[in-house]
Amino acid sequence: MLNCSHTDQNPSQQVKTRTNYRPKAHKKIQWFLSGLIGMICIVPSVQATTNRLETFLFDIKQNRIVFVTDKEVEPRGQIITNPTRLVIDLPGASFQGPTVRRNIGSAVQSVRVGQPEPDMTRMVVEFAPEFQIDPSQLRLKSISPNRWFLQLPNSVAKSTLNQPSVYVWPATGEISAGFGWRIHPITGKRQLHKGIDIAAPIGAPIIAAADGVISFAKWDDGGYGNLVEITHPNGSRTLYAHANKILVSEGQQVRQGQVIAEVGSTGRSTGPHLHFEVQLDSGKTAVDPIAYLPQQYILFDVAAK
Repeated sequence: MLNCSHTDQNPSQQVKTRTNYRPKAHKKIQWFLSGLIGMICIVPSVQATTNRLETFLFDIKQNRIVFVTDKEVEPRGQIITNPTRLVIDLPGASFQGPTVRRNIGSAVQSVRVGQPEPDMTRMVVEFAPEFQIDPSQLRLKSISPNRWFLQLPNSVAKSTLNQPSVYVWPATGEISAGFGWRIHPITGKRQLHKGIDIAAPIGAPIIAAADGVISFAKWDDGGYGNLVEITHPNGSRTLYAHANKILVSEGQQVRQGQVIAEVGSTGRSTGPHLHFEVQLDSGKTAVDPIAYLPQQYILFDVAAK
């Protein structure tokens, strides 16, 4: 059993923790304050095989942190001041390679993911030096044994930067996979994921991210299934894959926000979602779409690390 030492156990400063699944009887999660540090104290279970962090998402729109691991995980966290940092540790979860860091700005200055010691993955949200967090406002909730989210105070969302963007979001839903190298869920091989996946129900609308001409609107044999491609005036292209139904035709002019297709799970897909891709230089270079969309998410897809 893990014993947590502390000097202040004010019940009003404990984080409320909820679960939507029935936990094992020996699990107990509490958030205690100890001077400048608050810690989630957990009775760990022995993992038979190595666990792995799959995704870490800072959802600015919903003002929360969501993280998913390959297997069941029991997170522990702490708040450190001067400057304020929110630290979440995942015992037994691996993360290979150098620490990954994303700069954000405003009150939330950066988010990073790394492995400070063997068999331990650490996620850190760094705030501006003057920014303060009341631990009583934090909410840690388990959606399932390997999927958790931490609800942040409203002051965090209000202080994020709203940067100008080229495109609008092509669908409404949760990001299930980000841009970058990953382990493909079907082939099991490490390969470049050239876009982002937005999970949404079958039939949900897919809209044009910007004005342009439909340059492709049919079945793709390369794994995209029903695919729509828009060529924009600056020569860039956006791709919308795995559609259930295509609602436009090649050569058609479309406007930003126009419905062009419906979300589906066609082609090489494990479930209903939109694969959205941005290609610069007339389709020669795929880039991370997040950099060209209104800032709503900071996503780390780290399964391939």
